[in-house]
Amino acid sequence: MINAVALVLMKDKKLLLLKRSKNRLPIITMKNEETEEECINRWKQQNFESENLPSVKYNKKVAIEDYNISLIFMDATNLDIKIIDENLVFEDCMWANNLNRFENELFRYIITQCEIENYKSPAIVSLRESVNMKSKYKVKSQLIDFEKTKMENNKAIILIILSLLIGILFSRFIFGYLGVSVPILTLLMIVIFIFSVDIKTNSILGYFFLVISVILSCSYGIFTNELFRAMNILIIPITLFSGFLLLTYNNIPFKLLNFGAAFLEIIMGQSIENTSKLPLVVKEVSKKNDVKENKNMKSIIIGLVISVPLLIFTGILLAGADEVFNYYLKNIWNFLNIENIYDFILKFLIAIIIMFLVFGLYYTLNSTKIKKVGNGKINKSFNSTTIITILVSLIALYLTFTKIQVSYLYLNKELPIGFDFAHYARSGFFQLVTLVVVNISIITAMNFKTAVNSIKSKNILNVLYSLITVLTINMGASAIYKMNLYIKEFGYTRLRILVQVFTVFLCICLITLLIFIWKNKYLFKPIVIAGLVIYVGLNYFNIDNYIAKQNLETISTKYEIDDGYLSTLSLDAQNAVKEGYEKGIIESQYYFRWFNKKVTTKNWYEYNYFNNKIIR
Repeated sequence: MINAVALVLMKDKKLLLLKRSKNRLPIITMKNEETEEECINRWKQQNFESENLPSVKYNKKVAIEDYNISLIFMDATNLDIKIIDENLVFEDCMWANNLNRFENELFRYIITQCEIENYKSPAIVSLRESVNMKSKYKVKSQLIDFEKTKMENNKAIILIILSLLIGILFSRFIFGYLGVSVPILTLLMIVIFIFSVDIKTNSILGYFFLVISVILSCSYGIFTNELFRAMNILIIPITLFSGFLLLTYNNIPFKLLNFGAAFLEIIMGQSIENTSKLPLVVKEVSKKNDVKENKNMKSIIIGLVISVPLLIFTGILLAGADEVFNYYLKNIWNFLNIENIYDFILKFLIAIIIMFLVFGLYYTLNSTKIKKVGNGKINKSFNSTTIITILVSLIALYLTFTKIQVSYLYLNKELPIGFDFAHYARSGFFQLVTLVVVNISIITAMNFKTAVNSIKSKNILNVLYSLITVLTINMGASAIYKMNLYIKEFGYTRLRILVQVFTVFLCICLITLLIFIWKNKYLFKPIVIAGLVIYVGLNYFNIDNYIAKQNLETISTKYEIDDGYLSTLSLDAQNAVKEGYEKGIIESQYYFRWFNKKVTTKNWYEYNYFNNKIIR
C-alpha cells in the first residue's frame, strides 16, 4: 500500500483545490519514513506560503485502491495565505465543481473529527452545509472528461498580441456598418486558430463548418437583408467555433448531447475560465526579464507619472505667453472633448474584453485535452404497449384526415354546403406546419425513450412510426400546396417564403427520420448539414428581389397585393424596385421610403455591394 496524505485546507468558505476536471483534492504521496506532518510541510513549502495553521487530523486511515490515506484538515480563516503554484485555486466549497463521491466522503470524516475534538470554525460550518446540500441534490456525472495542460509561453505571448489585434479591429468595426469587416474578422480568426492550435484532425464536417462561416460572413459585404444579418451574428460564431472543435478533437461524437456538452464546456465554460491565464502569462514572462530591465521600466513609469502634471502646468503657462501656441492647444483640447473621451474609453474597454475572450478561446483549444466523452445514454422509461396504443390512435385520426384532404383538396370533390373552395384550400397552413413539427418531436422522443423487450414489439413500433412519418410527409406537402395557393392570391412576403422553405426542410427531416427508424442512424448530422445548406442558399438567393419582382408582375391583376409592403424590403431588391418605380407601378412615397434605407458609410471596411450600388 502507498501511504499518502489528503489535505483539506479552507479559508472561510473557500476550499483549496487543484485546477483540473477530477480528483481535485490535494493528495500527497509520503516519502520513506516521513510523518504526515512532515509530508504536509514539504508540500506546503512548494505550493503556498502561510503562517502556522490550526489543524485537525482524522483518527483513522482511509483505504482506497492501492493507497492508505491519512486525512488532515487545516484552517486558514482570518489568516494570510499566498498560493505559489498556479495549478491551485480557492473555490467556494458550496459550488466547487467536479468533486467526486470519495472526496465528499473525506469531508464527512473531517466534520465528524472536528465535532469529536469540539473544534468550531466558520470553515467547518460552510463545509457541513456543502456536504448536506450535495447529499440532498445529486449532481450528475460530467459528460466530458478533460485534462488541462499549459500553453508554451512564447506562443501564448504571440497569441496575446493577435488577440489584442482582434479586439482593436472588433472595437473599430462594431461601431460602423457591418460590411467586408465581417469576413476580415472571420478569416483572421481562422488564421489565428491555425497558428495557435493547429489543425489536429481531418474532419470533413469541421472544414464544412469553417466554409459555411466564411460564406455567411461574406454575405455582409454583399446583401443588406436585415433578417439574415441579425441571424448571422449568432450563426457565424456557432459554425466557426464548431469547426474549431471538430478540427481540434477527434473523439467528440457529432451527436446532439455529446457535441452540445462539448461546445458549452470547452467553448463557453473553459474559454471564459482561461481568460484569467492572460495576466498570469504576462507576469510569468516578465519575471524572466533582467532585473536591470525591470528597474529601467520602473524608472520610466515614475518619470511618466511625474511628467503628466508638469506638462499640464507648463502648458498653461506657455499658452498664456504665446497666442499662436494657445490657438493650437485649444484645437487639441476641442478634439479631446468629453464625447471623444467617452468614445475612446468605450472602444478601449470593448477591445480589452474581446482580447481576453479570444485569448481564452484559443488557449483552451491549445491546452485542453478531451480524454473521454460519455455516451449520454437516455433512460428508456416509456412502456412499449402504451406507446403502441397511442400510435394506433394517432394513425386512425391521421388516416381520416388524409382521406378528407385527398378527396376535397387534391381531387376537387364537391364540398359540403356552406364551404368555399378558395378559402378552404388556402386556410390551415400554419396549423399543418405546427403538426409536422409536433409529429417529428413525438416520433423522435418515443423512439429514444421507449423500452423494447422483443423483436416483435420493435417491428410493430417501427411500422407504426413509419406510417405516422409518411402521413406527416403528406401534411407537409399539403401545407406547401396551401401556401402556394395563398401566395397566388395575395402575393409573396418574407414570412411566406421562409415558412414554405422551412416546411421543405421539415419534409427532408421526415425522410431522414425513416432511415433513423429502421437503420437506427442518428439524425443530428444530416439534419444540421441540410439545414445549413438551405440556410446559406436563402442568404444568397436574394429573396427580397425575388419578392419584389414576382409581386410587381401580378400587382396589376391582384388588388390584394400590398405595393406598400415593397417599401419594407431591403436594398437587395433594388433591381426590381427601381424598375417598378420607373414604370410607374410603385408610388413615389413608397419608393423613397425604401430608398432612404441606404446607410451612409465613411470607411472602406463598411463596404456593402447593394448599399453602395444604390448611389449610382
